Amino acid sequence: MTNEYDYVVVGSGSAGAAVAARLSEDPSRKVLLLDAGPDFPVVEETPTDILDGSAMSMDKHDWHYRADINDGRKIRFPRGKITGGSSAVGATIALRGTPNNFEEWVAAGNPAWSWNDVLPFYRRLEDDLDYGDTDVHGAGGPIPVRRWPADELTGVQQAFLESSLKAGFTEVADHNNPTASGVGPIPSNRRDTTTRFSSAMGYLPAARQRENFSVRAGVTVNRVLFDGVKAIGVELSTGNGTTEAVHARHVVLSAGSINSPAILLRSGIGPAADLGWLGTDVRVDLPGVGDNLIDHPRTGAFMVPKPGTFSQNDPFLQTIIRTTAEGSSEFNDMQYYMVNHFDLSLFPELQMLANSPVIFGVMVVHQKPQSRGRMKLTTLDPTVDPSIKLNFLDTEQDIQTLVDGVRNSWKLLNHAGISDLGQSYIVLSDELMEEEEMLRYYVKLSLDSAYHPVGTAKMGPATDETAVVDERLRVHGTENLYIADASVMPEIVNCNTNLTSTMIGERLADWLREN
Repeated sequence: MTNEYDYVVVGSGSAGAAVAARLSEDPSRKVLLLDAGPDFPVVEETPTDILDGSAMSMDKHDWHYRADINDGRKIRFPRGKITGGSSAVGATIALRGTPNNFEEWVAAGNPAWSWNDVLPFYRRLEDDLDYGDTDVHGAGGPIPVRRWPADELTGVQQAFLESSLKAGFTEVADHNNPTASGVGPIPSNRRDTTTRFSSAMGYLPAARQRENFSVRAGVTVNRVLFDGVKAIGVELSTGNGTTEAVHARHVVLSAGSINSPAILLRSGIGPAADLGWLGTDVRVDLPGVGDNLIDHPRTGAFMVPKPGTFSQNDPFLQTIIRTTAEGSSEFNDMQYYMVNHFDLSLFPELQMLANSPVIFGVMVVHQKPQSRGRMKLTTLDPTVDPSIKLNFLDTEQDIQTLVDGVRNSWKLLNHAGISDLGQSYIVLSDELMEEEEMLRYYVKLSLDSAYHPVGTAKMGPATDETAVVDERLRVHGTENLYIADASVMPEIVNCNTNLTSTMIGERLADWLREN
């Protein structure tokens, strides 16, 4: 295998698979895609937990990170470690950001990222099985998107839909319409009712047939190699204690919002003070590397189900509310969704709180929080996990938004068709709904992440000292080094980040092909 390429792409997740596959469409470009996890090119040999779209896979193909959520409390922080990345293990939610999200990106100094600029790439990536090729949707793209028809909804999901309509939410047929707000079926990256369709499944089969494309799995990228400030390749660990240099004319980091900034820091790119403390030379002083960590906090109202009520084979979730919080100026800054069965075996703190291995209920997710966190390295050793501080609930507004969200979740949960399926409530009661301080305590106690970290290598002009890449995703102060993943988002989108990350990958590939 040659060790010289035109492009080496680090990470084959939602964005990386798209970048690498699109670049390989030009037979004159030699492309190498690297991933730290395993690769399963044959669907029939893919593990069941990766194919099973009825639940998230949070253990077998994971980095096993922990994050400080607030006040020192640690939570699991799943990140997919497999070709396909988190798109191969996630909840198969294929939602898009809305135009106001991209107005924020433009306002942050990135005029090439308006809604009109990004819509063609959202359309390019998808094969919408419900709407096909329209002004809003795409057909024939690598990622299938389908919605749950009414006759496929489970009983509790149908009850949630009815509860939401009764509460005054508008019924929505297509949550990916840019103006949609209300309740309706979740767009999902599936081609059928059961199989999770990751970016690896969508983008890589065609690319694997090309002689100019190759994948190396099970390798960890330690750092980017440079000649001065020009990226010339990467150093990787092969797993047997040896390192290897892979040379390329261009390097694209698509390792995600934790690992892309980690690779930059190990390469001498980041805040000078942090690099000095780590004991490495400063190649480029970029204070924003690892900073501006934004994620979606979530909590909700839950019950212990009656025995035999739910099957683990039921879809994890099928319907969702996207809505604007009362008094908020942020369009669709809240999500509510019904979880049929939530396995707590990997969440001992919540299991102790619930006194049950499985719960169900209405989750609420704050889509536009004000709080900001940070990821840092404690050592240059790539085998040591980074420090991840989410810093949730750092503002009074964030706390109050979720307190109000829990009250709304409680109302939705108490629809007869839902609450009749449970044998007991978990902590909450009608009386507690009137106790503001107790609700605030409950929010802090029950708080978790939706696992959508963004912003740790945010895009912006060179005049913004916190920006890491420019609007064409070139790392400031370097040459031939790019980032394409959720880390470049200057502000978080009001939805799950899977499709937007893929759209970012499509955009970078398009720009690189222009060159």
